[in-house]
Amino acid sequence: MLICAMGLLGASCAKESNGPGTPEARKVAPSISVQQAPAKTMTVPVELSLSGSLIGAEEAEVAAGAAGKVLATYVERGAVVKRGALSVRLDGRSIGAQAQEAAAHLESLRATAAQAQLDCQRNEQMFGKGAISKADYDGSRTQCETTKWSVSAAEARKTLTAEALRDTEIRAPFNGMVVERFVSAGEYVRPDSRVVTLVAVDSLRIELTVPESELARVRQDMPIDFRLAAASDGKTYHGRIRYVGPAVRKQTRDGVVEAVVDNADNELRPGMFVTASLALGEQTVPAVPEKAIVADGALRHVFVVVGGRIEDRVVQTQAVRDGLVPIIRGIKDGESVVTAITPEVRDGARVN
Repeated sequence: MLICAMGLLGASCAKESNGPGTPEARKVAPSISVQQAPAKTMTVPVELSLSGSLIGAEEAEVAAGAAGKVLATYVERGAVVKRGALSVRLDGRSIGAQAQEAAAHLESLRATAAQAQLDCQRNEQMFGKGAISKADYDGSRTQCETTKWSVSAAEARKTLTAEALRDTEIRAPFNGMVVERFVSAGEYVRPDSRVVTLVAVDSLRIELTVPESELARVRQDMPIDFRLAAASDGKTYHGRIRYVGPAVRKQTRDGVVEAVVDNADNELRPGMFVTASLALGEQTVPAVPEKAIVADGALRHVFVVVGGRIEDRVVQTQAVRDGLVPIIRGIKDGESVVTAITPEVRDGARVN
């Protein structure tokens, strides 16, 4: 019995000494060979990342300016129009008749005034010869002055009716895009009725918010680069700072900055959300080859070789320059990074 127990004990001990939890039983992951390159120094701009939205350089709720029935509309939503383009026409027949009446009345008064002027000249000669009394002479002079002011009043009325007639044709006050049209043929409008909303798109503004700590470094006429947040092509657009807010907002502790960007081809639209970059100076940072960067959504990763093992680091980068990607935060100058990313390259892996 003792021999049996000793045999069982020996078997048990042997089983435990070679169990899966011992170092001998654990499989050690093999080391891998990787292509490496040291991070190099590069001088790059100090960039301030901002976000904002595009707005029209000018935006107007175009009013009718006159009362009347809409006869016709000439624009639709999304139409790009030039300054002075006809948008809506009102019924101007009544005002047109008044304008004709005012013009005719003016011509009549001008004829009367011309005749009164001739009478005044004759009466002045006759008064000089003593042929008429002083009272008759004064009456003729008064008549001359009265007709002159009557002509001035008639000219003003003609101008008013002509202006009212022009107001029946509602035209674009500047080059822009029709965002909304509020009237259709047959409707009646008043002088303050909205007709169309027009936004200038040849030149757009970018409204940005800058943190209080950086606001003092922003100056007018600074160049600014930006991308559309919703675009996938990564195209970069350019503009210049035109306005720097004079005060910091109490609630958010930031300031409003506006940049202007040319949009002659109408590629950009008001309301688009943008991410912008503003250069505030220069700094020296490490840079790695573009192929060493791994994109994971909005994050960027770099695999760094430290002490014979790979570390997966999240880094903050700038735009590629000459095939190198500046690293603002995440690695140090001289650290070795993996430049050929294969499936074996992962955090914690041993390297030869």
